[in-house]
Amino acid sequence: MQFASFTLIFLFLPITMLLFYLTPNRWKREVMLGISLLFLCSGGWLAAAVEILLTALTYGAGLLLEHLRQRKHLSRLVLTGSILLHFGALLLLRSDWLFSLKAGWFSGKSLFPLGLAFFTLQSVGYCIDVFRGKIHGEKNWRQLGLYLLFYPRLIMGPVVSYSVAVKSLCTPVFDIARVGQGLLRFLVGLGKKLILANWLGMLFQTLCQADTGTYSLMLVWLGAFAQLMTLYLELSGYADMAIGLGLCYGVRLPESFGKSLFYPSMAAFADQWNRTVVQWFSHYVGTHFRGKNHFLYLFAMLATWGCIGLWYGFRLPSLLFGLLIGGALWLEHLLWRNSYHSVIRYILTAVLLSLGAVLLSLPDLQSVWSYVRIMVGTGSLAPTEADADVLRAYGLIFLAAVYSVSGNWRYLLRRAEEQSWFRLLRTPLTLLAALLLLAANTAFLIQTGGAVSMQLLL
Repeated sequence: MQFASFTLIFLFLPITMLLFYLTPNRWKREVMLGISLLFLCSGGWLAAAVEILLTALTYGAGLLLEHLRQRKHLSRLVLTGSILLHFGALLLLRSDWLFSLKAGWFSGKSLFPLGLAFFTLQSVGYCIDVFRGKIHGEKNWRQLGLYLLFYPRLIMGPVVSYSVAVKSLCTPVFDIARVGQGLLRFLVGLGKKLILANWLGMLFQTLCQADTGTYSLMLVWLGAFAQLMTLYLELSGYADMAIGLGLCYGVRLPESFGKSLFYPSMAAFADQWNRTVVQWFSHYVGTHFRGKNHFLYLFAMLATWGCIGLWYGFRLPSLLFGLLIGGALWLEHLLWRNSYHSVIRYILTAVLLSLGAVLLSLPDLQSVWSYVRIMVGTGSLAPTEADADVLRAYGLIFLAAVYSVSGNWRYLLRRAEEQSWFRLLRTPLTLLAALLLLAANTAFLIQTGGAVSMQLLL
């Protein structure tokens, strides 16, 4: 079951919300865990069994690390084994070998658990924090299970430390205004995914499938930037849906993305893009290599972002994406980014990120090179007839996406809230906006037949 599905929107969500809020407070945690397990099993019983087994192993590792706290050599061995197990499972389940095994033995069954990449980060972070003595190993398996399997953040995060998450998960707050806010946030995120990301993503796919020379250099660069917007709209859309669903159950999850895709520097990008994931790798990987030496900083950036790239996808282009971002951050730090004019900084950042989007989106180096060589000058400088066809098909959605990722609509909303008439009509206008979003999202789901693909399988 995906967030963008009829089953979740019209069946699973209303029934589970009703069940959750009718349950006495002392049983809410167990009911929420049951709801999350039901959601997990909707992705396939075999994949659910893998994630439940990893949850049990995380629980056991936490207790063992707590018991061996004074015996550092043994506890370090347990921690190393836990880290290797979790990341090994993630790499194995993403490998080509497993796909051939699935075709032979498990035909028709899903082996990749929902949100395993985010689950892995939370499990490993929990074990490291227990090892470092920041938290105690959790003895209540239901509480740890809910932390790891809480379904609103299962598919696309955010990544939350155990010490922060346990407070809100154990004490959900019912507030009708919060529920309304959550439903609207969910619908906005759903619209980002269904209406903007899905449609805009076809522009890049069209350019990738064309023969060399079909499209001009300018359109190929626009396609790369369109794919950057597609990734942002999809990932931030899922983050909005996760935050909205969390609010529906009285749990407030942290923000994962900034309000705009236009960054004045690579440092601003690193601070605003999927920030809970970047913070996780910076905290658990990058801090081991930090220092005042420029080369130590370079190594820290390459190690951190190289790992982030591999986390997005276990393939060479994803690794190159991480190394590109890490190297750009180091160069920016070394060359004093504030010495450049702001417009130039925005343009350079957009160019680098567009190239990064190509690396992150294509499956192999051959596909990447076929696209990049057109970007760097082998394409036609003059517009072609094929350009006009593409612009007619995708020009309007491209402009709508640019406006959406710019964040300007938030400024207009703030200005409107300063007006007395808007404050008076805010509730009916919000309700009308929610109904329009629901209708539009439903129409797009019907158009796609309920089948919604994802740019990145996390």
